[in-house]
Amino acid sequence: MDRLERVLKLVFVLGILFYTIFTTIYIMKIPIGRGDEQLFINDLNFIEKEGWIAAIKKNISIPYMLLAYPLTFIFKKYIALRFVSLLVTIMLGVYFWKRNKPSILFFAAFLFYLCTTIFFFYGTNDALYTVSLVIFFNEIFQLCKNYTFNSNIAFIALAVAFFTRALTIIYFPVILLAFFIVYKHKDKIVKLKLLFPSLFVIVLLCFNLPSLKQKGTLSYDLKAPPKSVNVTWTQRQYLAQLLVNKGDLKKGKHPTWQETQIYVDTNGEESLPNSILESLVFDLSLTIKEFFKDFIYAALSSFRQLGFIFILIIILPLVELIKKRGIGYNMFIPSSVIVMLSVFSLIIISNVELRWLAPVFIMSFIWYFNLEESKAISEKLIITNYLVFIALTFYGGINMFDKIL
Repeated sequence: MDRLERVLKLVFVLGILFYTIFTTIYIMKIPIGRGDEQLFINDLNFIEKEGWIAAIKKNISIPYMLLAYPLTFIFKKYIALRFVSLLVTIMLGVYFWKRNKPSILFFAAFLFYLCTTIFFFYGTNDALYTVSLVIFFNEIFQLCKNYTFNSNIAFIALAVAFFTRALTIIYFPVILLAFFIVYKHKDKIVKLKLLFPSLFVIVLLCFNLPSLKQKGTLSYDLKAPPKSVNVTWTQRQYLAQLLVNKGDLKKGKHPTWQETQIYVDTNGEESLPNSILESLVFDLSLTIKEFFKDFIYAALSSFRQLGFIFILIIILPLVELIKKRGIGYNMFIPSSVIVMLSVFSLIIISNVELRWLAPVFIMSFIWYFNLEESKAISEKLIITNYLVFIALTFYGGINMFDKIL
């Protein structure tokens, strides 16, 4: 079995090398402005033309723009945006190397995830946001595992995530759990340093003053509707789900803003919910139905990104719960995955995008390789994991090779 395990690990690493090469070639061919990238290119253009204060009033992702804008004096705007995404992703790898001292196999799995998701290399704030939350969660993981916790790094990273994307609010249940863990381990923390994180938050709040004075909210890069309509993004998302269910719209697509406005004008202001909280109780039967449908869909899709690790995330907490009648801090990461899958499945949206789950998905690799290296799981499970990894790696590599031809 030991020999088989070594062979499988070697095949996995070699497969990842080819997968990475094909993905790199594909990334070089990504057209300018794909997906949300054009929004951030527009933001840079707006800053250049109207200035920072006007841009903040309009709504921009301030931390991301602060990193990208100086690079526009050297590179084209889309390259500056992508360079920031690449830089923070590399920074995460260096952070892991210094903080966790993981094996080469972990980095191979990390590359597998990057190649499978791709979005880390787009010119959007997804990479900065994800890396920031991952660093925060990893410090919590280290606190649970080794009773070591760098509060400066953890809370500054959390602040960057919070001021980068409003999506951080959706992560509130897991972040609250993380703070509970910090509280429960307060006697084991050598010194809880809050001065630098506090000053950092104050600085970011100062940057947000134009938006706070103008709208009373922080500046986030939001998909705001055009001035010609009077509907919200939540209403557009909710209508998308209704149309998908009727078969009038393809899953993952959205009606236009104008189509949403026409629907509201025709059916009345009360025909669609205005906020996420309102959408949860707007039609309870639909909420329950969509929850189970989205959870199953997201779970199946998660297997493509996490492989057999996702099965362990579901099974091991249940095993511990049955055996010990409770779940320990060692299950913080799998519990976080399940909680966030449930939260995103609960919100009425036409499609659960797995990139939203990237912070807890990346931490799933950290969690798994800690189990493997500490021999906390059987050799059969390890072999099964690498067999699945190899299959997914070659599947992904072949698909990527087809794309670059």
